[in-house]
Amino acid sequence: MYVNEAMTTNLKTCRPHNSLNEIARMMWEGDCGAIPVVSDDNKPIGVITDRDIAMAAMLNHQPLWEIQASTVIHGQHLCCCNQQESIESCLHKMEQSEVRRVLITDQTGSLTGILSMGDALAFTRADNSGAAKRSDKVDVDNVLPMLQKVSAHHAIDNSMMDTSASMRSGQRAESQQSFRS
Repeated sequence: MYVNEAMTTNLKTCRPHNSLNEIARMMWEGDCGAIPVVSDDNKPIGVITDRDIAMAAMLNHQPLWEIQASTVIHGQHLCCCNQQESIESCLHKMEQSEVRRVLITDQTGSLTGILSMGDALAFTRADNSGAAKRSDKVDVDNVLPMLQKVSAHHAIDNSMMDTSASMRSGQRAESQQSFRS
């Protein structure tokens, strides 16, 4: 199974000079969380995520219309795959780079699509009718742990969330108690 079978091809892209305000609008209008940054000849040079926008606004103390994409992608390690690579090979690159999305290029290095963890999972687990299946071309037993590992550095430890939630409940109870007193 090849990347070009599972990738998203209907992409919005931006240039390094675009403001984060413009890119956020593209995300809103395109209902997506990542916009590839490309050169004038459509070669990928970075990717801006919704999290990148939030962090840039907070760290730069500037309005989004004053921050350019080039500021965010400066020094960014770009993870790309060729559209003829196998999905497993692409997932391995995701795992090594600890990213959730990979930009997909053709033989000339031009951007042709993007493959997210969700795209890979959906493609390996369901056919066009939405029915669950086991692909005979992708080892699903290897794919799922890879996706979990890539996602692991983004996840919050559930035990910490449980502790935090119980602490908040306790604080609310104390707050309500002191309010009644």
